[in-house]
Amino acid sequence: MNQNDIIRYIQQQFGIQPNYRLASRWNACVFSSPVSGRWFALLIQPQGNSDCAYLEIHYGEDFVDDHDLMPIFSPAKRMKKPGWVGVTIDENTPKEKVNRALEQAFQKSLKEAEAPTRPEKLIYVPPVDREAAYHDQPLSFSRRPIPFAKPRRIPKEILKMNSLYDYTLPPLIGRAKNFYVQGMSVADYQDDYDYQGEFQHYFPVYHDMTTAQLRGYFTWRTKLRSGNYPKAPTSFVYVYLYELINQIGVSSSLEGYKKLIAFKKGYAKLMDKKMVEYLAQWLRDYVVYYQLGSGKIAEQFTEQLKEDSIYNNLIDPEEIPAEKVMTCLSTISSYQLANCPLVKRDPELLARIIKIVWQRLCSLTDEDIVKNYLGWQGEMTQRPFANAVFYDQKVSQTFTCQVDDQCSYSYRNGKWSYQYYLPAKRRKQKIGSLLHEIDRLIRQTFHIGRQLKPRPISEKILAEIKPAIIEARQQIAEERRPKIKINLGDLEKIRKDASVTRESLLTNEERQAEQEEEASKIKLQPVPIKEEQQALKNELGLSKNAMYLLTKLLANEDWQPYFKEHHLMVNIVVDEINDKLFDELGDTAIEFNDQDQPQIIDDYRDEVEEIIKED
Repeated sequence: MNQNDIIRYIQQQFGIQPNYRLASRWNACVFSSPVSGRWFALLIQPQGNSDCAYLEIHYGEDFVDDHDLMPIFSPAKRMKKPGWVGVTIDENTPKEKVNRALEQAFQKSLKEAEAPTRPEKLIYVPPVDREAAYHDQPLSFSRRPIPFAKPRRIPKEILKMNSLYDYTLPPLIGRAKNFYVQGMSVADYQDDYDYQGEFQHYFPVYHDMTTAQLRGYFTWRTKLRSGNYPKAPTSFVYVYLYELINQIGVSSSLEGYKKLIAFKKGYAKLMDKKMVEYLAQWLRDYVVYYQLGSGKIAEQFTEQLKEDSIYNNLIDPEEIPAEKVMTCLSTISSYQLANCPLVKRDPELLARIIKIVWQRLCSLTDEDIVKNYLGWQGEMTQRPFANAVFYDQKVSQTFTCQVDDQCSYSYRNGKWSYQYYLPAKRRKQKIGSLLHEIDRLIRQTFHIGRQLKPRPISEKILAEIKPAIIEARQQIAEERRPKIKINLGDLEKIRKDASVTRESLLTNEERQAEQEEEASKIKLQPVPIKEEQQALKNELGLSKNAMYLLTKLLANEDWQPYFKEHHLMVNIVVDEINDKLFDELGDTAIEFNDQDQPQIIDDYRDEVEEIIKED
């Protein structure tokens, strides 16, 4: 006895067709009551073994009383509810006992249906005359032909297709293989049949259709191939998509891909949301399974490639431009930097700050920022076309399809695997909090915009932001400082040319006056340098200009003439002072007021004076 004997018996004895709704998860089919819809049998076919199946039957709780059946049955493995029993189907299984158990389960499923509530009707039945004898009487049938009746005609192509169905194949693999074999036999078949009915079925195949439904489907398919996309029953649409992913009716994998794309465009307004999702997934599976190349991968994995590009840019940001680092973080963040005041004032400085903060965080040895904030590499088993009727013909092949650096599909030893980048939990919220704190400290440091309330974030991470702001500001100031390039080799030539020109322009009187002035010159004594301009030595390592500015600010004296005379930028000198004093004070010592003039923060004035005196 085998699984096909079970299917044939239930079909012929009870008129019940197997339901393959579990085919995507289990290699199984179920049989349901036509009245209550409840399952009365479950047939499971193990993978790779077509000779041994497992049958579970809802016999009922009175099974223990049937001593004839108890030796061959045992408690069910899959169905855990009371009354379910199981038996292994092989050549030694007693056919009569299994059929009797199925009969009992089917009859029980009919009785389990709730009786519909109907109004009571009384029918008068006259008494039977027991003495009268009953005699059979033949029924008379009219031989007159039925008007407009047409003789039933089944096209030979459909008859041939139906004859190709192999009932000996296991349910899951057999269903897909039968669909492929039957489909190849009618790949070029065309029909013209007026079908107005419906067809709804889970994982529909040709074997589930009546002759009228088959002719209706092939008529609709003929219109599709001519460029017309009329509305059809949903199951017709899935059968057509199954054909294309199985290479039925196409000459090459590339032609199949083009037809899938054409259907996606032509039938777009008639597809429901679920069908759109399935078709998008099958297109991705199609370019991977049939290895259509990087061009088609780029078309179908657009979002995946964008996501992985962000990951690639952020795991090693050293050579990545600051603007790109900022854009990548903003893309996967719940907090947007559009309202940061520095966006309009100095977007280059903002981008530099964010890049330096991220670099400093990535370099932390005791915290894996990439894993905690971005994600990590994951792997899972993912069979292509999992939600479709698909006959896999590459079971003996080994190949790998590389989507990008983070995503790939491979098939080895009968197992499909999918390597991909798995985003970290609450990634958008974590990166959003980080960008929020960067914005908050930027406003606080530069005294711009409305001050923000702090968000909860690790103190270790928060401690990296302020030094990064100072470092970025110093880098930008240094890069923006005017660069004057003097070619010293040309100076001597310029001097000689100028001397010759000057000499040619002088008159005799001017030459005489110049000689007299030269003779009367006296040797001037050098003017002593102002004490405030002398280099001040200090343990903090502050430069002469920094000490000058700090001294003037403490004394509330004018510092601007000195800076103007020496062509100094006060922003750079202030950054130097704040950087040197940060370790002493733990905060910024000098800030700019509303007039953009530096001033020592009142809370730190006494401490700064003490530091200067000690030096």
